[in-house]
Amino acid sequence: MSDLYTRKLKYLDPFQPNVPPWMAKIKTHGIKRKVPIVDDDMGIFLKMVCSIQKPLTILEIGCGISYSTHWMLLGSTNSKIVALDSNADRLGECKAYLIESGYSDRVELKHCLAEDYFLSNPPVFDLIFQDSMKKGYSGMIDQCYQHLKVGGLLIADNIFFNNKVLGLTEDQKKKYAKGVAALEDFTNKISRHPGFECSFFPLSDGILVAKRII
Repeated sequence: MSDLYTRKLKYLDPFQPNVPPWMAKIKTHGIKRKVPIVDDDMGIFLKMVCSIQKPLTILEIGCGISYSTHWMLLGSTNSKIVALDSNADRLGECKAYLIESGYSDRVELKHCLAEDYFLSNPPVFDLIFQDSMKKGYSGMIDQCYQHLKVGGLLIADNIFFNNKVLGLTEDQKKKYAKGVAALEDFTNKISRHPGFECSFFPLSDGILVAKRII
């Protein structure tokens, strides 16, 4: 994150909506234990999209400890979320936070991989939020398309892969080259998908918003 971007966030911070104490608790947990959570600007973006789109059904691929889940719940008061995660420990923490916040009745938690969930013939959704293993993004484009209503949105986080898609050092190439290639394959394929209208935003760690048009 650049110094200028950090300064912009600090400048805008007083004008951002206040979040409940339990949201701050989840954030502190994520930062302290180095558990992946969405950036606050991504959370605010999700909340705004949900408040405008008003999705009744949401599929969250990679819910972690529920930080992004709660941002969407705050924005969409009538929505129901199916939240997937393959990490049982994090899913247990997610459940505890949802009970604490009073939102557990609006979220169905599933301990599974998204690929396996799609094989179970699930319903179609108004919105899909994808924030799981980046190597799996490209392979799930068609499944996400098939399980979105026409007019529904697919939102994918981290398309910059912590800025690694912008260039790798020699030391990084051995560890991250495959991840970068996977995300580049994803952005190339989905931007050419005939059923999606795509927009890319340099917000947070890079965001894709794809609307199903046919």
